[in-house]
Amino acid sequence: MSNRIAPATDTSKPGIGLVVGILVLASSVSIMSTDMYTPSLPDLATWFDTTPTRVKLTISLNMLAFGVAQLIHGPLSDRFGRKPVLMISLVAVAVLSLLCAAAQTIDQLIAARVLLGLAAAAEAVVGLAIIKDLYTEKEQVKALALLGMVIAITPAAAPIIGGFVHVAFGWQTNFYIISVMALFTLFCVGRLLPESTTPDSSALKVRNVLAGYAGLLRNSDFMTHTAMLGIALGLIFVFVTGAPFILIDKLGVAADAFGFYQASIVVAFFLGSVLAARLADHWPAMTLLRLGVYVIVTGACALTAVIFLGLVNPYSLCGCYMIMTFGMGPLFAVAPSRALRSIDGQAGTASAMLSGFEQTTAGMAAVMISVLHDETARPMALVTIVLGIALVLLFMQSRREDARRV
Repeated sequence: MSNRIAPATDTSKPGIGLVVGILVLASSVSIMSTDMYTPSLPDLATWFDTTPTRVKLTISLNMLAFGVAQLIHGPLSDRFGRKPVLMISLVAVAVLSLLCAAAQTIDQLIAARVLLGLAAAAEAVVGLAIIKDLYTEKEQVKALALLGMVIAITPAAAPIIGGFVHVAFGWQTNFYIISVMALFTLFCVGRLLPESTTPDSSALKVRNVLAGYAGLLRNSDFMTHTAMLGIALGLIFVFVTGAPFILIDKLGVAADAFGFYQASIVVAFFLGSVLAARLADHWPAMTLLRLGVYVIVTGACALTAVIFLGLVNPYSLCGCYMIMTFGMGPLFAVAPSRALRSIDGQAGTASAMLSGFEQTTAGMAAVMISVLHDETARPMALVTIVLGIALVLLFMQSRREDARRV
């Protein structure tokens, strides 16, 4: 790709801890905009006098919008810099969260959630691009493992807090909290986050944008590992979209207790990320990736068996997901750097394609759970089977990509 952006020099490189800390704040805003109100989903069907399928669209369409919008935020961050794009996004998230809280109909809430997804998409693109700008491939693995490890706290805490807030103050209050968080993060980004790239005046030219994305689509190494990330995130959103209705409506879990069950799968991801961070200096990237894939597939098989054998209860359902998300720790630490290893310049565009494809794939998985809703856990098993098979095929392709690079 043309118009290569000069990387930051070692002397200008900020510490990984500072950058990761700021990116955690920014990413937490978008994570909480989804996870914090998941305990409210079953009650929203009654509140708006609508069906569970339409309520689930507030999750799935938000994810699709989140994924598609990243294809725009990436070139924008190449053109104007990472920091300005992130700051504008946070302002928009603060305003749109208030619009979500003010929704009077389910259609208004769906529309506000779609717009919120469009705005919040910048966080994923900018964070990954900054890490690509500043650090070597080995440093990227460590930074991404640390980022995943710390960010895991947010989706663990969000539904717990959201459940108690929902019961005590109503579902709208969760969106007020997200709006305040966005403004606080805006202040921190403005004061502490360094600009990591030199703006490229040609980055928004349609010809350059299309040529950049076309080149990425032809890049088998990039697309293989990007798709692996999408499959893994899709498995997470199978839980986020489907589990509240199974655990709360069918298994009798209280709304203010649901968050503890979701927190269990995030704790497993945290532990998997800790393991990846510790092994990054000692194991080859392919070995870490293999570990992650094997563990995820084991959990997917266990989940499918539990559901079709009629053994579903809160502990068996979350236990299977804990196996999967533990394996996602190594996968999420390794796959992004492997996807970006063949990219030279325009890290914003490449990060946008990576995150956009990842989030869109996850959004499609969430939509499938919404469409297939039959008041049982079977749709979760069916979508998990498809995603698990796809992950195995992609891992086989990843091994072939490694062989080509030798």
